[in-house]
Amino acid sequence: MTLYPNKIKWVLVLVGCISFIAMGIFLIGDHDTETLLGLFICMLGGLGILISILTLWPNSSWLKLGPDGMRERVLFRKFHYHWSEVTRFEITVVRHRSRAHRTDTKFVSFWMKCDEDTRSLSECYGEKAEELMKILES
Repeated sequence: MTLYPNKIKWVLVLVGCISFIAMGIFLIGDHDTETLLGLFICMLGGLGILISILTLWPNSSWLKLGPDGMRERVLFRKFHYHWSEVTRFEITVVRHRSRAHRTDTKFVSFWMKCDEDTRSLSECYGEKAEELMKILES
C-alpha cells in the first residue's frame, strides 16, 4: 500500500505562500522598517513555495507499507523501518497558540527497539492521524 501527501493541502499552502509574497511586495515602501518586514515576508513566502513545489513534485514524498516494514520518502530522502524494530505507535499532539485561537496538529509517532527513541512520520499522507495509526497497526 502506498500513501501520498494530501495534494489539496499542499496546493492551499502554495496559494497562501503566493499571497504572502504579494503582501510582502505591498509592504515594501519608503520606510526602512516596512521594507525589511516586506522582504522578510517575501522570503518566508518564497521558502513556503519551494517546499510546496518539492512536496507536490511527483515521487518526492510517499509512505509505502509492505510485509517487511514501512518505507518513507520525504522531499527525496528515504527512510526504511522494519516491522520487527518498531515497538509501538502513538499519536503525538503539537499545540499551537496564537492569541485566543488554539489549534492542534497530530502526528503518528513510533518507537524503535534498538534505542527506544521516538520517530514521527512527517505527515499523515491524506489520512487522519487515528486512521493512519490503525492502518499501521494492522
